Amino acid sequence: MVVRHLRLLLLAVLAGCTLAEPPDDTVILAEALPETTTIPPVWATEDVTTVEAGGSWVASFQDPELDALVREALANNRDLQAAAARVQAALQTVNIAGAPILPSVSLGGGTQYSHNSQLNDAYHVSGGALEVTWEVDIWGKLRSGQAAAAAIAAATESEAEYARQSIAATVARLWITNIEIAQLIALAQTAIDDYTLLVDLTREKEIGGQVSTFDVVQVEGRLKAALSVQNQLQARANEVIAALEVLLGRYPSLTLVPAKEFPRMPDELSAGLPLSLLDRRPDVTAARSQVIAAFYNVEVAKLARLPGVTLAAAGGRLFDPSLALIDTDPFFFRIGAGLLQPIFEGGALEAQVAEMTAEQAAATAEYGQTVLTAFGEVESLMANERLLRQGLADWQASYADAEEALRLGNYQYLAGAIDMVSLITVIEFSLGRQLDVIESEAALLRNRISLNLALGESY
Repeated sequence: MVVRHLRLLLLAVLAGCTLAEPPDDTVILAEALPETTTIPPVWATEDVTTVEAGGSWVASFQDPELDALVREALANNRDLQAAAARVQAALQTVNIAGAPILPSVSLGGGTQYSHNSQLNDAYHVSGGALEVTWEVDIWGKLRSGQAAAAAIAAATESEAEYARQSIAATVARLWITNIEIAQLIALAQTAIDDYTLLVDLTREKEIGGQVSTFDVVQVEGRLKAALSVQNQLQARANEVIAALEVLLGRYPSLTLVPAKEFPRMPDELSAGLPLSLLDRRPDVTAARSQVIAAFYNVEVAKLARLPGVTLAAAGGRLFDPSLALIDTDPFFFRIGAGLLQPIFEGGALEAQVAEMTAEQAAATAEYGQTVLTAFGEVESLMANERLLRQGLADWQASYADAEEALRLGNYQYLAGAIDMVSLITVIEFSLGRQLDVIESEAALLRNRISLNLALGESY
């Protein structure tokens, strides 16, 4: 009769209660954002191509050195190795959480030898037992726990992917910065060379009585300033090169040599539609997975208030010397079922439900903030790209004019038409515009790299 009832209970369990379905992405998004916030069908920035971008954004720069550096960092960076290990650990928590869903089987055994010296009797007894226990997941509490662990693992995997994308973007930005500093160092050297020639020329003019010591001091001061700037730039270069070498997993020996020219600026970017960003950006998908995990944790807390059923069966040979003395059969088999209904635990069960519900609300709000931050990054970077492109064009035009002004200024100074202060002003204006061109081109490239990261594009 007992076996029959257990069989009926087992059939009921296998029929099982289906798990509660988490809210779909649309519902989660609606709960995460304020009621007044609406995601537009197209980007607010005008003239943005909404076709999905394809291929590797690193390859779009057509820089083999950059491509090689990114691949090296993805293979060797220690933070990424740690992130990959955390993903593997999270996947194992799913297996651990799911283990109680299946029966637990254990096998034990032993032997004992005893000797009675007075009776000169000896007994050798051995035994063993096979035991099976099963917490029947009638309501789905265990499966909900495993689903929560799976959602956490998915979030961890998305976070690891975002770390990979971030490392790729950081390497690319540092590579651009290295080139920028190298060009600024070269510009400082140009200024040093120009001021050195001018010092020599001014001293000759001073000897000839054509200029005063004031002019010599003016140009010598610029020369010393240029030397100081070059040293400062070299110090900055050392910091950036060391940071890049560490990201690559190398010893920071400051031996990495930057390219002399910037990579080619890619063509206009295809940004896709705003809503597609929610599935492209790994940090966004990670935050959404956290909401799903929190939902299942609420389910676990609620189901913990329902009765739990445990089935157990065991069989084997008892390890008991006294049974041999009374000539009793040591072999046994038992089967049973247990029911546990929580009644009073000092409010802990209800508090746990309230706690998990609050955690779900927090995860939902954090998801909404992550979504808005992602949109903010994309919109600002797309708008800035247009401004940076125009700014670079303006600086290039200004630099061309400054070069012509410098050419004319040199002739006028040699002819005595302008004084040293006027010539230095022209020189400094030309150097300043060349510096602006270098910095603007670097800023435009870094902005594009950041935009690729913000859009969740593949590297």
